Amino acid sequence: MDEKSFIRDITALKETAVLQGGVLSEEQVEEVFPALTKEQKDVLMKYFHENHIGIGEALPDEEILDPEENDHIRIYREELESLVQPDEDMKRVLVINALNGDITAREKLTQAYLGNVLDIARLYTGQGAELADLIGEGNLALAAAMNMLGSIEGPEDCDALVSRTVMNAMEELIAAENAETEAFQRSMLLVMKAVKAAKELSEEMRRKVSVAEVLAETEMSEDELKHAISLSPDLLEYIAL
Repeated sequence: MDEKSFIRDITALKETAVLQGGVLSEEQVEEVFPALTKEQKDVLMKYFHENHIGIGEALPDEEILDPEENDHIRIYREELESLVQPDEDMKRVLVINALNGDITAREKLTQAYLGNVLDIARLYTGQGAELADLIGEGNLALAAAMNMLGSIEGPEDCDALVSRTVMNAMEELIAAENAETEAFQRSMLLVMKAVKAAKELSEEMRRKVSVAEVLAETEMSEDELKHAISLSPDLLEYIAL
Protein backbone atom coordinates (compact mmCIF):
# COMPACT_ATOMS: atom_id res chain seq x y z
CA MET A 1 0.00 0.00 0.00
CA ASP A 2 2.09 2.94 -1.25
CA GLU A 3 1.22 6.53 -0.41
CA LYS A 4 0.07 7.66 -3.86
CA SER A 5 -2.26 4.72 -4.44
CA PHE A 6 -3.64 5.00 -0.89
CA ILE A 7 -4.51 8.69 -1.33
CA ARG A 8 -5.95 7.97 -4.79
CA ASP A 9 -8.12 5.13 -3.51
CA ILE A 10 -9.41 6.90 -0.43
CA THR A 11 -10.18 10.02 -2.49
CA ALA A 12 -12.14 7.89 -4.98
CA LEU A 13 -14.12 6.34 -2.13
CA LYS A 14 -14.88 9.79 -0.78
CA GLU A 15 -16.18 10.88 -4.20
CA THR A 16 -18.35 7.75 -4.35
CA ALA A 17 -19.75 8.54 -0.92
CA VAL A 18 -20.70 12.05 -2.06
CA LEU A 19 -22.58 10.65 -5.07
CA GLN A 20 -24.40 8.30 -2.67
CA GLY A 21 -25.45 10.96 -0.18
CA GLY A 22 -22.57 10.57 2.26
CA VAL A 23 -22.77 6.77 2.49
CA LEU A 24 -20.52 3.85 1.59
CA SER A 25 -21.35 0.18 1.89
CA GLU A 26 -18.98 -2.20 3.68
CA GLU A 27 -18.63 -4.05 0.38
CA GLN A 28 -17.39 -0.91 -1.39
CA VAL A 29 -14.75 -0.32 1.28
CA GLU A 30 -13.62 -3.95 1.26
CA GLU A 31 -13.38 -3.97 -2.53
CA VAL A 32 -10.83 -1.15 -2.42
CA PHE A 33 -9.07 -2.24 0.80
CA PRO A 34 -9.54 -6.04 0.92
CA ALA A 35 -6.72 -7.06 3.24
CA LEU A 36 -6.90 -4.71 6.21
CA THR A 37 -6.36 -5.95 9.73
CA LYS A 38 -9.01 -5.07 12.32
CA GLU A 39 -6.76 -2.31 13.66
CA GLN A 40 -6.19 -0.81 10.19
CA LYS A 41 -9.90 -0.97 9.46
CA ASP A 42 -10.61 0.87 12.71
CA VAL A 43 -8.30 3.68 11.58
CA LEU A 44 -10.06 3.83 8.21
CA MET A 45 -13.53 3.85 9.77
CA LYS A 46 -12.46 6.69 12.07
CA TYR A 47 -11.32 8.66 8.99
CA PHE A 48 -14.67 8.15 7.27
CA HIS A 49 -16.56 9.19 10.39
CA GLU A 50 -14.44 12.33 10.76
CA ASN A 51 -15.27 13.12 7.13
CA HIS A 52 -18.99 12.64 7.90
CA ILE A 53 -19.29 9.49 5.78
CA GLY A 54 -21.52 6.76 7.12
CA ILE A 55 -21.06 3.06 6.48
CA GLY A 56 -24.37 1.48 5.54
CA GLU A 57 -26.38 4.61 6.34
CA ALA A 58 -25.85 8.36 6.44
CA LEU A 59 -24.80 9.93 9.72
CA PRO A 60 -27.57 12.04 11.29
CA ASP A 61 -27.21 15.84 11.14
CA GLU A 62 -27.10 16.01 14.94
CA GLU A 63 -23.97 13.84 14.98
CA ILE A 64 -21.90 15.87 12.53
CA LEU A 65 -23.20 19.44 12.80
CA ASP A 66 -23.14 21.93 15.64
CA PRO A 67 -26.49 23.53 16.59
CA GLU A 68 -25.86 26.64 14.48
CA GLU A 69 -24.97 24.59 11.40
CA ASN A 70 -27.96 22.35 11.99
CA ASP A 71 -30.28 25.38 12.03
CA HIS A 72 -28.63 26.79 8.91
CA ILE A 73 -29.15 23.58 6.98
CA ARG A 74 -32.72 23.17 8.23
CA ILE A 75 -33.66 26.68 7.06
CA TYR A 76 -31.91 26.20 3.72
CA ARG A 77 -33.68 22.89 3.15
CA GLU A 78 -37.03 24.49 3.93
CA GLU A 79 -36.31 27.12 1.29
CA LEU A 80 -35.40 24.44 -1.25
CA GLU A 81 -38.61 22.55 -0.52
CA SER A 82 -40.55 25.52 -1.88
CA LEU A 83 -38.89 24.97 -5.27
CA VAL A 84 -40.22 22.46 -7.77
CA GLN A 85 -37.75 19.58 -7.96
CA PRO A 86 -37.70 17.45 -11.14
CA ASP A 87 -37.61 13.67 -10.95
CA GLU A 88 -34.74 11.77 -12.57
CA ASP A 89 -36.51 11.46 -15.94
CA MET A 90 -37.26 15.17 -16.05
CA LYS A 91 -33.73 16.00 -14.96
CA ARG A 92 -32.39 13.94 -17.87
CA VAL A 93 -34.59 15.95 -20.24
CA LEU A 94 -33.29 19.17 -18.71
CA VAL A 95 -29.69 18.05 -19.25
CA ILE A 96 -30.37 17.21 -22.89
CA ASN A 97 -32.10 20.54 -23.47
CA ALA A 98 -29.35 22.45 -21.67
CA LEU A 99 -26.76 20.71 -23.85
CA ASN A 100 -28.70 22.00 -26.84
CA GLY A 101 -28.44 25.57 -25.62
CA ASP A 102 -31.78 25.97 -23.82
CA ILE A 103 -31.11 28.70 -21.21
CA THR A 104 -34.34 28.03 -19.31
CA ALA A 105 -33.46 24.34 -19.02
CA ARG A 106 -30.01 25.24 -17.70
CA GLU A 107 -31.56 27.52 -15.06
CA LYS A 108 -33.97 24.77 -13.96
CA LEU A 109 -31.12 22.25 -13.90
CA THR A 110 -29.03 24.57 -11.73
CA GLN A 111 -31.97 24.89 -9.35
CA ALA A 112 -32.37 21.11 -9.28
CA TYR A 113 -28.77 20.68 -8.04
CA LEU A 114 -28.93 23.21 -5.19
CA GLY A 115 -29.86 20.42 -2.78
CA ASN A 116 -26.79 18.46 -3.89
CA VAL A 117 -24.59 21.44 -3.03
CA LEU A 118 -26.11 21.50 0.45
CA ASP A 119 -25.57 17.76 0.92
CA ILE A 120 -21.93 18.03 -0.14
CA ALA A 121 -21.34 21.08 2.08
CA ARG A 122 -22.71 19.05 4.99
CA LEU A 123 -19.93 16.49 4.48
CA TYR A 124 -17.22 19.15 4.55
CA THR A 125 -18.24 20.92 7.76
CA GLY A 126 -15.74 20.89 10.58
CA GLN A 127 -12.72 20.84 8.27
CA GLY A 128 -11.66 24.48 8.41
CA ALA A 129 -14.35 26.38 6.49
CA GLU A 130 -17.67 27.84 7.60
CA LEU A 131 -20.83 26.13 6.35
CA ALA A 132 -22.11 29.33 4.73
CA ASP A 133 -18.79 29.73 2.87
CA LEU A 134 -18.93 26.11 1.71
CA ILE A 135 -22.46 26.57 0.35
CA GLY A 136 -21.51 29.84 -1.35
CA GLU A 137 -18.43 28.29 -2.94
CA GLY A 138 -20.46 25.25 -3.92
CA ASN A 139 -23.10 27.36 -5.66
CA LEU A 140 -20.39 29.14 -7.64
CA ALA A 141 -18.94 25.75 -8.60
CA LEU A 142 -22.40 24.58 -9.63
CA ALA A 143 -22.67 27.52 -12.01
CA ALA A 144 -19.22 26.64 -13.38
CA ALA A 145 -20.30 23.02 -13.86
CA MET A 146 -23.29 24.18 -15.92
CA ASN A 147 -20.82 25.95 -18.21
CA MET A 148 -18.89 22.68 -18.59
CA LEU A 149 -21.84 20.56 -19.66
CA GLY A 150 -20.36 20.30 -23.14
CA SER A 151 -17.55 18.16 -21.70
CA ILE A 152 -19.81 15.24 -20.71
CA GLU A 153 -20.56 12.31 -22.99
CA GLY A 154 -24.21 11.98 -22.02
CA PRO A 155 -26.90 13.07 -19.53
CA GLU A 156 -25.94 10.24 -17.16
CA ASP A 157 -22.58 11.95 -16.56
CA CYS A 158 -24.09 15.19 -15.25
CA ASP A 159 -24.35 14.10 -11.61
CA ALA A 160 -20.68 13.16 -11.49
CA LEU A 161 -19.61 16.41 -13.19
CA VAL A 162 -21.55 18.52 -10.69
CA SER A 163 -20.46 16.55 -7.63
CA ARG A 164 -16.80 16.51 -8.62
CA THR A 165 -16.77 20.23 -9.51
CA VAL A 166 -18.47 21.18 -6.24
CA MET A 167 -16.23 18.88 -4.20
CA ASN A 168 -13.10 20.31 -5.79
CA ALA A 169 -14.22 23.86 -5.09
CA MET A 170 -14.97 23.09 -1.44
CA GLU A 171 -11.69 21.25 -0.97
CA GLU A 172 -9.80 24.17 -2.50
CA LEU A 173 -11.59 26.50 -0.11
CA ILE A 174 -10.68 24.31 2.83
CA ALA A 175 -7.10 23.93 1.59
CA ALA A 176 -6.74 27.69 1.41
CA GLU A 177 -7.69 27.94 5.09
CA ASN A 178 -6.32 24.64 6.28
CA ALA A 179 -3.51 22.82 4.47
CA GLU A 180 -3.67 19.72 6.67
CA THR A 181 -5.96 17.38 4.69
CA GLU A 182 -3.31 15.57 2.64
CA ALA A 183 -0.86 15.62 5.55
CA PHE A 184 -3.51 13.93 7.70
CA GLN A 185 -4.02 11.21 5.08
CA ARG A 186 -0.25 10.57 5.05
CA SER A 187 -0.27 10.42 8.83
CA MET A 188 -3.15 7.97 8.79
CA LEU A 189 -1.22 5.71 6.42
CA LEU A 190 1.76 5.83 8.81
CA VAL A 191 -0.48 4.81 11.71
CA MET A 192 -1.97 1.93 9.71
CA LYS A 193 1.50 0.65 8.75
CA ALA A 194 2.79 0.97 12.30
CA VAL A 195 -0.26 -0.73 13.86
CA LYS A 196 -0.03 -3.70 11.51
CA ALA A 197 3.72 -4.20 11.93
CA ALA A 198 3.84 -3.64 15.69
CA LYS A 199 0.90 -5.95 16.44
CA GLU A 200 2.20 -8.76 14.22
CA LEU A 201 5.74 -8.53 15.65
CA SER A 202 4.45 -8.35 19.22
CA GLU A 203 2.27 -11.44 18.74
CA GLU A 204 5.11 -13.31 17.05
CA MET A 205 7.63 -12.49 19.79
CA ARG A 206 5.11 -12.62 22.63
CA ARG A 207 6.35 -9.35 24.07
CA LYS A 208 6.37 -5.67 23.39
CA VAL A 209 8.73 -4.86 20.55
CA SER A 210 11.33 -2.15 20.33
CA VAL A 211 11.22 0.95 18.16
CA ALA A 212 14.19 -0.41 16.20
CA GLU A 213 12.35 -3.66 15.44
CA VAL A 214 9.30 -1.80 14.14
CA LEU A 215 11.51 0.50 12.04
CA ALA A 216 13.26 -2.50 10.49
CA GLU A 217 9.91 -4.10 9.65
CA THR A 218 8.26 -0.99 8.16
CA GLU A 219 11.21 0.99 6.77
CA MET A 220 9.69 4.04 8.45
CA SER A 221 11.95 6.71 9.88
CA GLU A 222 12.16 7.13 13.64
CA ASP A 223 10.44 10.52 13.37
CA GLU A 224 7.59 8.96 11.34
CA LEU A 225 7.08 6.24 13.94
CA LYS A 226 7.11 8.75 16.78
CA HIS A 227 4.51 10.78 14.87
CA ALA A 228 2.36 7.67 14.41
CA ILE A 229 2.57 6.93 18.15
CA SER A 230 1.55 10.51 18.99
CA LEU A 231 -1.52 10.10 16.76
CA SER A 232 -2.39 6.64 18.04
CA PRO A 233 -1.15 6.05 21.62
CA ASP A 234 -2.69 2.57 21.44
CA LEU A 235 0.50 1.58 19.62
CA LEU A 236 2.19 1.54 23.02
CA GLU A 237 0.26 -1.65 23.71
CA TYR A 238 2.72 -3.31 21.32
CA ILE A 239 5.81 -1.05 21.43
CA ALA A 240 8.18 -0.55 24.36
CA LEU A 241 9.73 2.92 24.48
